[in-house]
Amino acid sequence: MLKTGSARLQSEASDQWSYCQAKGVKAAVAEASRVAFDAAGKEAPPRYEEKARRYEEEQEAIKEEAQKLEKERDRKDAEAGHLLHVHHLFAVAVAFFQVSIALGAVAALSRSRLVWYASLAVGAGGLFSFIRAFLG
Repeated sequence: MLKTGSARLQSEASDQWSYCQAKGVKAAVAEASRVAFDAAGKEAPPRYEEKARRYEEEQEAIKEEAQKLEKERDRKDAEAGHLLHVHHLFAVAVAFFQVSIALGAVAALSRSRLVWYASLAVGAGGLFSFIRAFLG
């Protein structure tokens, strides 16, 4: 679920960066219009300069939002990675327990103490892995 949330945040951040680029293009167009007036020796209407300044200010706010989304994405991704690591430790513990149970059954059927001791050792390994997963 955290990975899905992380992907959603990545998509939202990409949208914000695209929006930021669009504002930059609009600012460049307004600036180019102002420069065209200057090149023609005429005074540019003040709206071009106002638009360029407004777009640049909006661009800064959009950048901040995109960076905030990226930080949240990174936090969720790191949390998901940690939880996946813990899941793998629990999975290893379950595998040890299953092998231990199987060895215990073989030991009971064959009445072999050596297999029973092996079952106990593998079970202890499962217990160690479980405690490690629980604490980590």
